Amino acid sequence: MKIGILADIHNNVVALDAVLQEFERQGCEKVVCAGDIIGIGPYPEETVQKMMSIPNLIAVRGNHEKYLLEGMPSEYPNDEGMDYDEMEYHKWEHQRLSPSSIEFLKKLPYRADFNEHGKKISVMHYCMNQKNQYVHYTPNPTETELLELFPEPDQDIVIYGHDHARMICHNQNRWFINSGSLGCPAKDKDVARAAILEMAENNHISVYSIEVKYDAAKVVEHIDRIKYPSFADIKKFFFGVN
Repeated sequence: MKIGILADIHNNVVALDAVLQEFERQGCEKVVCAGDIIGIGPYPEETVQKMMSIPNLIAVRGNHEKYLLEGMPSEYPNDEGMDYDEMEYHKWEHQRLSPSSIEFLKKLPYRADFNEHGKKISVMHYCMNQKNQYVHYTPNPTETELLELFPEPDQDIVIYGHDHARMICHNQNRWFINSGSLGCPAKDKDVARAAILEMAENNHISVYSIEVKYDAAKVVEHIDRIKYPSFADIKKFFFGVN
């Protein structure tokens, strides 16, 4: 069985379309998303509607869904490190989501656990405390740090996201999978990142990254055309364009 893995789509339906086509080509039977469907990019409604159309989808909410559903800072400085331009961006995107899209996002849990081929798979956006706050942020975690971030020994496979950086780690009998940001290519510019988890009846597991080329210039052109709040910084930091 092949499972397609997504994270940090960030309102980039163009990249999402390209990756879903690749999942279909490779015969993925299920799709898992580790959160942050929305935020940053220019296609909020189109992206959520595309996610709603995916059969056998398992998805969780990330911090950007949390801003929509539970509120966000209104003053700066704040614990999120969100400046006023970012706040205006979130207001812009939230106003463009239909009631059906918001209802879909409301139903996303913070964590999803399921079993496949006798293995427990846990999906979450990142390490959280009991108040559903993301904690212990650790860029480029080592194997030891991953075991500290996700310490539950009964999790055979942990799928997460949040930091946009690809990380695939196999520690004895546990796998940790961060496919990298699908929708924010940064210096890679025209690459949508994802991963495929392959599970066989003989307990053999393999995980491999995929990089799907797509028309990122189309996305940047759309950002330039609509010039939403904080668009210049978004292009620079998340699309590698000055």
